[in-house]
Amino acid sequence: MSYLDRLPEGISLQVFNGENLIFESSGKWLHPLFDFEEFLKTYEGPRNDLRSHDSAIGKAAALLSVRSGIKKINAELLSENAKNFLDEFNSNNDNRVELRWTNLIPKLMCATENQLESLHDMDQMYFLLRQRAKKVQGVSLKVSNLYHSFGNIKNLSFEVQPGGHLMICGENGAGKTTLLRLLAGIYKVEEGQILIGEKSPKELDKFTIGYIPQFSDKTSLSLSVSEVVGLGIQAKGKEKNQQILKNLNRTCSLHLAKRSFNSLSGGEKQKVQLSRCLAQNAKLLLLDEPTASLDTENKKMVMDILRSLTISEIPTIIVVTHDPELMNLSGWDKLFLTDEKMGVEINDR
Repeated sequence: MSYLDRLPEGISLQVFNGENLIFESSGKWLHPLFDFEEFLKTYEGPRNDLRSHDSAIGKAAALLSVRSGIKKINAELLSENAKNFLDEFNSNNDNRVELRWTNLIPKLMCATENQLESLHDMDQMYFLLRQRAKKVQGVSLKVSNLYHSFGNIKNLSFEVQPGGHLMICGENGAGKTTLLRLLAGIYKVEEGQILIGEKSPKELDKFTIGYIPQFSDKTSLSLSVSEVVGLGIQAKGKEKNQQILKNLNRTCSLHLAKRSFNSLSGGEKQKVQLSRCLAQNAKLLLLDEPTASLDTENKKMVMDILRSLTISEIPTIIVVTHDPELMNLSGWDKLFLTDEKMGVEINDR
């Protein structure tokens, strides 16, 4: 059996490692390749020579194939968009993808092919595909005609799609932190409405929101670092401990596990709070100046985690920041608040 053989009737995708079939699917659109991604998370066999036979390869399928580590692709139907994408990929990478096809057409007639046609950033394209496939962890957010006397928030309206990521920018006193606390349910809405996944903040299931306030020396928890990270984990015993250690490691904080939270520096506390939110798998992350008290190395670590989240778990993320480096992260929408007029400017991706 080979990836060059005809596909069996009713099968739309086969994946081999060498000559050994390891996965097949009869699904439609991009679902077989997304299912293969999930399959690889638990697959313990060899994957050094992945080869696929796909009934139709457009630019989206080509992207997903490359991300899954497939080195040889055989397509019954191949779009020129996909071929151009793979040619560009091969010209910029040492690990080239070998491509064969039976029929070459200008483009697949689907909305996904049109959406990706002019895009080149692989992470941006992958995020858009995950959103279209509804394979995101995040929830929708809708703010309508919001008013709050503290923070000068007046008639503010905006929306964020599930898995979207938004930066809130503006001068001191414009209401950025107040807005974040309203979204978190800490402050009560005076006028207008906030809906998170069609529910008000107070109606949400526990741990839906992960909130990290702006650093304050007054932040005090009489718990160990491991206990703080474990606050949002519903698993117990060994599984809970593994999740604590995994997410402390993700923020380079594993060495702090047994320390008292109160004994930490401001930057260390921020990293531990971020570990807590990662561990609880929050659907909406609200971060208030997450890099404000961090040195250059740890600031880069936070930005790397934010990049990773926007293409892996993909929660909905709202960040308040003054940090120019953070504001320059690609692919983020921005909401600008001003003292004179509460205005919204959402930048296209």
